[in-house]
Amino acid sequence: MALKKYLFVVSTGASEPKKVFSPFYYATASAAIGFETTMFFLAEGPSLVKKGAAKAIRATEDGEPLQKVIDMALRCGVKLLCCSTAAKVIWKMNEGDLISGVQFAGAASLLEMTADPDMVVMYF
Repeated sequence: MALKKYLFVVSTGASEPKKVFSPFYYATASAAIGFETTMFFLAEGPSLVKKGAAKAIRATEDGEPLQKVIDMALRCGVKLLCCSTAAKVIWKMNEGDLISGVQFAGAASLLEMTADPDMVVMYF
């Protein structure tokens, strides 16, 4: 039996700080267990992976910044993909605007991943 893979699709953005931490925690746990883990940011999601943004996002006033959680995910091997269309059209971002460790990907990449029968997809 093939090892399960996890894909976390993140459409929630910086405007909802209390919601944005959960997908990173789940993805980090998945990677720490040893699963191949990817996060795909679309719609509002690219606002989370724009340089500088994650340092200012906190779920509570005294909470840790989202950047700390993103760094933990990257250390555990989570692959971060950002929808190039959402980033460029909605957020006016280019590749230079992405935090280190994030790559652009398109709709075909997302569809290919979700077509994999060994892929578990979670949507946030």
